Amino acid sequence: MYFLYILSAITPAVLILLFVYKQDKFPEPKNIVFKTFLFGCATILAIDLIIPVLDDFSENYFKDNTFHFFDNFIRAAFLEEFFKLIVIVFFCTRKSAFDEPMDGLVYGVAASLGFAAYENIGYVLNFYKDPSFDIAIVRAFSAVPMHALCGIIMGFLITQSIFEKKHNYLNLILALLVPVGLHGLYNFSYASPSVSYQMANVVLFVSFLRVIFMFKALKKKQLTGIITHKKNYFISVNKFIQSTTSVLLIYLAILYLVSVSY
Repeated sequence: MYFLYILSAITPAVLILLFVYKQDKFPEPKNIVFKTFLFGCATILAIDLIIPVLDDFSENYFKDNTFHFFDNFIRAAFLEEFFKLIVIVFFCTRKSAFDEPMDGLVYGVAASLGFAAYENIGYVLNFYKDPSFDIAIVRAFSAVPMHALCGIIMGFLITQSIFEKKHNYLNLILALLVPVGLHGLYNFSYASPSVSYQMANVVLFVSFLRVIFMFKALKKKQLTGIITHKKNYFISVNKFIQSTTSVLLIYLAILYLVSVSY
């Protein structure tokens, strides 16, 4: 029976990864994608070592409302996205197969969904106390797409930092901060029953849908032979990143002001 619970937990992540993988007209080596997925799973082990230290720090230095913000954006979002970035930068980008812009999106999703799959197992099994298929269904349409969205954005910005020499450090910083913001926004919204917080999920869901359409534009550019690393390859994704970031910053400001006012 536990096998079915585990299967329900990892299936959404695998399906999204397969979808993204199929969008690449010049597919990446399957063994590297699979290893990236596994490394994404393994990041949880490193995170589990750091979380107790952050818990002690936050409990001593933050009040209730500020702690809520710190817990969602730093303890969870920043820590998780940081280790995903480590996997992509220090493993994926050093492979010879990482040779064109679409690759970053594929590896970014692989690392993120590896983490999401492992995390999902824990939530669905509830540490073997009360396994639930309901949790698997809910997270299949919320947490898993959120991780995929963060991975796509991270992978794209890392790729841009490599293939476009101008502003490469800025893109690398954004590759961490933008996913952290989206991830923290998701955590923050689900931690509160308030309608204003739940509106944040609309932003995430719409952003994820836009990503699906974004892939079509990238596929066309691949088919036209654009494997060079020129700026015109990135235009369609840049518009998505900029609009998502703008909306994100507005929501983050609102969420923080609301959190400290109570």
